[in-house]
Amino acid sequence: MAIEVKNISRTYHAQNTKNGKVAALGPISLTVREREFFAILGPSGCGKSTLLNVIAGLEVPDTGEVLVEGRVVDRPGPDRAVVFQEPGLMPWLTVRENVEYGLKLRGLSPEERRERALQYLKMVHLTKYADARPHQLSGGMRQRVSIARALALEPRVLLMDEPFSALDAQTRDLLHDELQRIWSETHVTIVFVTHNINEAVYLADRVLIMTAPPGQMRRIVRVPFARPRDKALPDLGIFAAMLHKEIKEEVAKVAARELDPDWTPASPQQTLDPAAGI
Repeated sequence: MAIEVKNISRTYHAQNTKNGKVAALGPISLTVREREFFAILGPSGCGKSTLLNVIAGLEVPDTGEVLVEGRVVDRPGPDRAVVFQEPGLMPWLTVRENVEYGLKLRGLSPEERRERALQYLKMVHLTKYADARPHQLSGGMRQRVSIARALALEPRVLLMDEPFSALDAQTRDLLHDELQRIWSETHVTIVFVTHNINEAVYLADRVLIMTAPPGQMRRIVRVPFARPRDKALPDLGIFAAMLHKEIKEEVAKVAARELDPDWTPASPQQTLDPAAGI
């Protein structure tokens, strides 16, 4: 297994609670296979990003442990790279220099850094913008640079936290196909957090459905469609609708806790199209 999550839980300090804490995650246990594309779905606040951060070594769990290829995670490491919702590029650096930045910290020579940066910029089709500044790029192009920067580290695991949620639908669709191509070429293991059900069904081998907070595992669903997948395939939409029903139940639990007592779930005629996500 590439990743083993063993009985992880996480709490945060919160002043408006009785004991000054709020349970955000777990306990939760799961495994992610080597070279798998693994998606995480769940209602807002269920701990999806927290789980990703624990795997990345950016947060320390209160209980349990994470192992990546048999080694306990206790800090960020070169075997894991993270792509966030915002690209986080440094505006004073060129595109190539942004991709080179992590390699510079690792002590690679200028020649090695340049060669590898151009290699991964070519993978995301941005070599002609190598000397441009981030402000000269579109949102989708900046996210491509962010992906190239992560891949240039040549990690074993790529962790992606809603990387396409801020993009328009057309750009997002294009990057879905690009990400699948990159995944098939690099054989990297991907853990992908998303709110969008169709996105998860289109991209992933398996999907973790998390419960209302504190987030636990409701179930893991295998996506039963061969690749390459056609987004227009009716069976894909039917499968997404099935997951939508489960997640809607968890969203209703969150709403029942947070909203006024007179709130009731919407009738079936008022539910969202699963293509829109949650």
